[in-house]
Amino acid sequence: MRTVDHADARSHTLRARAARDWALARRILRMLRFYFSEGRRVRKAYAACERRGRTYWVDARDGERR
Repeated sequence: MRTVDHADARSHTLRARAARDWALARRILRMLRFYFSEGRRVRKAYAACERRGRTYWVDARDGERR
């Protein structure tokens, strides 16, 4: 919330509120895009490791090296 909930004198104008709302909407859309693109890759790699009975390491490429 630090990016959209700070005290600012301009936040009372219609233009400033619209800019704040647009910035929030863009952030939410980026998060959704990441969830469906990178998140899908991570979920598939995790499921593959789980099927093989291996541990999924988040910080390794494809979660398998360690």
